[in-house]
Amino acid sequence: MKKATYLLALALLAAAPAALAQTEPYRAPAGYSFRDAEDYASYAPQVIEAANWLEATPLDQEPDTRRAVNRFLLQWVSGSPAVKVKLQTFVTELSRQEPNYMLLFLGGWARYQLQHPGEKDALTLNLAGLTPVLKMYQANPVKKNKVLDELLQEQANGTLQAWVQKRVLP
Repeated sequence: MKKATYLLALALLAAAPAALAQTEPYRAPAGYSFRDAEDYASYAPQVIEAANWLEATPLDQEPDTRRAVNRFLLQWVSGSPAVKVKLQTFVTELSRQEPNYMLLFLGGWARYQLQHPGEKDALTLNLAGLTPVLKMYQANPVKKNKVLDELLQEQANGTLQAWVQKRVLP
């Protein structure tokens, strides 16, 4: 019995750091500097974390953290040699009413391209960028957005890929 109690206590102590880590709030990267390719590469895991956080956090929650994450993500994507985003007109239209959608798009694209480094297909990357935008809009529609409503309808009809394909410029 003592051995079982000891093992249980040991298991609980070992699991405590993981349990505490899950309750800590997300912190945007700070003190970063991007001078060369190695700087960008070293922050790739934080870019993926940032994209995940942006996608999981409603737009009306944690505005200070969202601003810091957006700033980090924009600076990283703007100069990263590993990720090259080519914005299409429809992306700027969908983010006109809600600028956070642009950062969700950039985060989705960057995360996908980091996880699939050989991927260069514009259609695939645009769809990866759109996915978090559509999820966020559907879960938390801050304001009605005609373009996003249309995209959700296309998604429901199974024609989103064709819709994007028509708008992806070579």
